[in-house]
Amino acid sequence: MTLNNSIISKASSFVSDMFNTRAPSWALYHNFAHTEEVVRVCEQIADAEELNKTEAEIALLAAWFHDVGYIETAEGHEERSVEVAREFLHKEEYPEERIEKVLGSIRATKIPQQPRNHIEEVVCDADIAHIGRKGFFLKSDLMRLEFEKRMNKSFTNAEWLNINIEFLAKHQFHTEYAKDRFQKRRVKHLAALHDQLREELDDRIELSEKKQNQQKKEEKKRQKELRPERGIETMFRTVPKNHLELSAMADHKANLLLSTSSIIISLVVSLLVRRLGEFPMFMIPTVMLLGVCVVTIIYAILVTRPKVNTGTFTREDIQAKKVNLLFFGNFHKATLEEFQWGMNEMMRDKDYLYGAMIKDLYFLGKVLGTKYKYLRICYNVFLYGILISVLAFVVAIMFEPPAG
Repeated sequence: MTLNNSIISKASSFVSDMFNTRAPSWALYHNFAHTEEVVRVCEQIADAEELNKTEAEIALLAAWFHDVGYIETAEGHEERSVEVAREFLHKEEYPEERIEKVLGSIRATKIPQQPRNHIEEVVCDADIAHIGRKGFFLKSDLMRLEFEKRMNKSFTNAEWLNINIEFLAKHQFHTEYAKDRFQKRRVKHLAALHDQLREELDDRIELSEKKQNQQKKEEKKRQKELRPERGIETMFRTVPKNHLELSAMADHKANLLLSTSSIIISLVVSLLVRRLGEFPMFMIPTVMLLGVCVVTIIYAILVTRPKVNTGTFTREDIQAKKVNLLFFGNFHKATLEEFQWGMNEMMRDKDYLYGAMIKDLYFLGKVLGTKYKYLRICYNVFLYGILISVLAFVVAIMFEPPAG
């Protein structure tokens, strides 16, 4: 079916003039060439689908005007195309009923397409026919350039391939002619896009891995050059030894106070408590002295009291680097095989091993901090408590009422 009537010729000239004089510089795909191609395909589909002359005329008018809105805006260009088509057709005194069908067909091309009748299906298939025809990849490149120029944004190959894959996967042709002519090639294009995406991702992964490996090598080399290995080993030998000596010193001091307080309690109980009935003025000083000794013993015990963890670990803990096998509390209930496996894993990973040693130093320091905190309290209680208790005894003796 070939239509050369006046209204279509006028529409062709009108649209051609608009694109040639007002098209934006970024319109590399949505231009007059694309519109001409859509019109040609629309005419083929209309003929194959046996539209009558009026229906074909409506479809071709919609095809001519469907993208003129791009001249002014890309977002919502369909509505702008509708306004331009309505103004032109009213001026040409085109029948109102047909105008509405033309406008409806233009609106139907909006993605996602939702044609409501046969004419709209013809126009929609013509607009998207390039995805099932030869030259698709060239048109895709033009579309990409247009998007990048219009949006002032660059797409990676993977991003653009994903956009195309999503578009081709969601779009389905509506007319039997389009399904027969374009569907198979659309599927081939979709498969080719998937292949390209896989290759692109594989290349990116390979490049990324090479880059990461190179960065790791450079970082290890830099760290090795900066890190004084012998000094680090000396530090890890000396610092734990000093911590352990300080811990032993704290335990020794706490044991000294523990023994002293126990002796004082024994003497007070054996010599004074039983005779408080004879010397009631010593009641308060005795209680004070006993209280000081008890509190001293409590804090001395807190200093020396051991703290042991669950003593077990899992392989997941080792793989996640969550457990420190340099501290016996983390493995004393584990089997020898599990412990050997865990230590081998640590020794294979230098960062993990050093990290465990650093954690060991840190928690040794935390334990020492707690020990010396309680030890200081212990000494203060004993020092000031003994002093006050002795003063209380002195006061009790000085103010003892004279014997009857």
